[in-house]
Amino acid sequence: MSRTKKLRRFIVIVIFIVSVSQLNAQETPVQLLQGVRDKLVKVQDYSADVQIKADIPLIKILPVNAEIFFKQPDKLKLVSKSIAIMPRQGFGDYVKIVGDSTTYTAFSTGFETIEKLNTEIISVIPSVDTGDLILAKFWIDASDHLIVKSQLTSRTNGTMTVSYSYGAMAKFGLPDIIIFMVDMKKFKIPKMLTSNPYSDDKKGTEKATSSKKGIIEIKLTNYKINPGLEDSFF
Repeated sequence: MSRTKKLRRFIVIVIFIVSVSQLNAQETPVQLLQGVRDKLVKVQDYSADVQIKADIPLIKILPVNAEIFFKQPDKLKLVSKSIAIMPRQGFGDYVKIVGDSTTYTAFSTGFETIEKLNTEIISVIPSVDTGDLILAKFWIDASDHLIVKSQLTSRTNGTMTVSYSYGAMAKFGLPDIIIFMVDMKKFKIPKMLTSNPYSDDKKGTEKATSSKKGIIEIKLTNYKINPGLEDSFF
């Protein structure tokens, strides 16, 4: 065998070995979700200062400063002196969805680059059709096991898309900024805000509001991790 052929054969073998090792190193959808879970379960509870900005069609809402308290798996409390519009999902409660891999089916549905981050899209379908959740999709940064984006479809709130930006608390899987895009047909807002004080056409306002999307941006600062919140606090 000539020296050139030997070199080619060697290169082919090396490429094959590298390809197999990369294939074996790639995490399955369930392993990716468990990696996310392993970060989140480090935080049994937390509190944070929040600033909430809501852009709801035809409803004028001023920014609100408040404080939130969260405890696993899904306890959430908002303390505010003003009326605040805030979804209850997306604050670390994903442990409840992905915690037990026997309760759902997970599969990869593609890849997408978001804000220069390479993410894998994992779809989750509950194994037992008894809860509120119908389908969940997670865009996961596999290198850091962080959820960059999620899309939850539920019976009560329709489809809600959530985007996350991370900073110093990324090691706990906790974001600095959360942006919700909600389906106004199903998303519940305080009744006193559903009538537009700047319009006499209340029916028109309600119709326009219900046919559009709302955006809610939440900035979180001054996290306190594992302060030991009691269940009775919620």
